[in-house]
Amino acid sequence: MLNDYIKISEKILKEVKILVFVKEKLLESLLREFFETHLTVKTEFFYEKATLLAHLSEGSSFYQIIVLALQGEIEEELEFLRQIKSFARDSKILAILNYTQNTDIACYFETGADDIIFKPFTFGELKARLIRLLQEYFLIEKLKKYIIEDPLTGVYNRRFFEDAIREESYRALRQKYPLTLFMIDLDKFKFYNDTFGHQAGDLLLKKAGQTFLESTRKGVDKVCRYGGDEFSIILPHIHWEKSLVVVNRIFENWEKNRPKEVSLSIGVAELIKRETLEESVSFLINRADTALYDAKKKEGLSYEVDPESKKLTLA
Repeated sequence: MLNDYIKISEKILKEVKILVFVKEKLLESLLREFFETHLTVKTEFFYEKATLLAHLSEGSSFYQIIVLALQGEIEEELEFLRQIKSFARDSKILAILNYTQNTDIACYFETGADDIIFKPFTFGELKARLIRLLQEYFLIEKLKKYIIEDPLTGVYNRRFFEDAIREESYRALRQKYPLTLFMIDLDKFKFYNDTFGHQAGDLLLKKAGQTFLESTRKGVDKVCRYGGDEFSIILPHIHWEKSLVVVNRIFENWEKNRPKEVSLSIGVAELIKRETLEESVSFLINRADTALYDAKKKEGLSYEVDPESKKLTLA
């Protein structure tokens, strides 16, 4: 089996973040004790539904597992679960239910729960279920890499971008939150590649991918290799004005040890609704492409951090 079904090592656990929603004081106390003594991972506790949903909608944090202690009316709790899943599609969700609750648990799985545990439960049972969910999560992540990852740079590939930009645009339009797209080009890369050789060119592409990953929000923004020496970054929940912070961070990280021959140009566009989803997505990509083209050739229309190499055009 693949790596013995993904062994959950101490190294992996250090990267794990778990969100816990609980309103019952006794259960909260027990869960805090459990995470302190039986599964030492980073945890964040929430007690109000509105606060939790607002936090997830910001897209600033990612959790491998979300633990939900549900105890209200079934339809209300299912709607809550549905909303959480819409914001945290890749997170595994463990629902804690009352043992006496007389309901068809299939509806919880259909709505988005990945596992269910009934009260009362032992710490051993809870740990076993959380470890299994973590194994599933990391196994899926590992398998995804073979399908959606660019093997050279380690970022997402063009196939993933085509699907992700539509999915993210659909959610942004439906839930009425902003979405920004970067199109990035490595200026004079062909000259660098021809002059110093393909191995040097490959190393530079790897450096570019790493720079973009380090400069964006892990688990939220999606860095893709669009083709050749061109990259794209999908940034949900952020207006183009605020995305300039990310742009400057990219430039700063790139400047640390880039070769003098190769600079970056970045085109930025924000999603604008059109009659259909396809028209909205196409309009977004075209405007980001146009902004990138302008950034490369028209200094007068460019936002410049460095007049010679660091250019940004807004569409």
